[in-house]
Amino acid sequence: MLSTPPGRGGTPQAVDRTTLALAAAQATVPSPKAAQTPIRTPKATNALTRAASPKPTHTPTRAVSPKPTDMPSPTSSPKPTDTPRPAETASAAPPATATPPRVAAQVVDVVDGDTIRVRLDGGIYTVRYIGIDCPETRDPNRPVEWMGPEAAEANRRLVEGQIVYLEKDISETDRYGRLLRYVFLADGTFVNAELVRLGYAVVATYPPDVRYQSLFLALEREAREAGRGLWGAVPTSPPTPSPAAPVCDCSGNLYNCSDFPTQAAAQACYNYCKSLGRGDVHRLDADHDGIACESLP
Repeated sequence: MLSTPPGRGGTPQAVDRTTLALAAAQATVPSPKAAQTPIRTPKATNALTRAASPKPTHTPTRAVSPKPTDMPSPTSSPKPTDTPRPAETASAAPPATATPPRVAAQVVDVVDGDTIRVRLDGGIYTVRYIGIDCPETRDPNRPVEWMGPEAAEANRRLVEGQIVYLEKDISETDRYGRLLRYVFLADGTFVNAELVRLGYAVVATYPPDVRYQSLFLALEREAREAGRGLWGAVPTSPPTPSPAAPVCDCSGNLYNCSDFPTQAAAQACYNYCKSLGRGDVHRLDADHDGIACESLP
């Protein structure tokens, strides 16, 4: 700034002061660069804040992301729950060895190898053993069969006078009104099966009563292979001759010598009556020499 040269009055001093004041003012006013420096300082602070704030915040969020949470899902899947299902199904099925209800009865008579009579509920009932057949001894239309008496005796030894336990299969009675039952003793002996095992009975299958069919067949095979009872050698014996027709009636004095055509016929009657212990009941030997009707030809 120009100043008035000195020597022209007091004006130069005033100019100088003004100039100095302006110069001093310019010296004390901060430059724009210095004034902007503290303003930028928060920007640097904000930059640090921006850099630090989201990263720490996101880091734990990623650590607890839903992916690890989903990992236990296979453990809680229904597959392990399905594992015990077969066991539940098996337990619901009735066990093969379950014992059906049995009823106690008192044996009062042994009819034959496979039939008994019992006292039950205040009454007397005929019981036919299920699943087996023994030789006949009581059928009026059939002769006594081989091993029939032995089978009846074996049954008698097992059950006579005993308390037995009757087990029903499907049918209640047969066509003759007999109770159809499996028979057990107090010690657990299965009478039907024991008679088959000993060879005194054969297996007789009549559906639907077949609960112990497999057991009976196995025991029959065992008895046959061992040659027991019915499966043994059949004894051979000569046929029994038919009784001869009576020669004459020896019940009293009924004949004379004139009743016989020949001496031989009279002699035959005489001998026959003597063989029966009747002696000379007809007085055919008059002289007691053992020859009847000697006068006949």
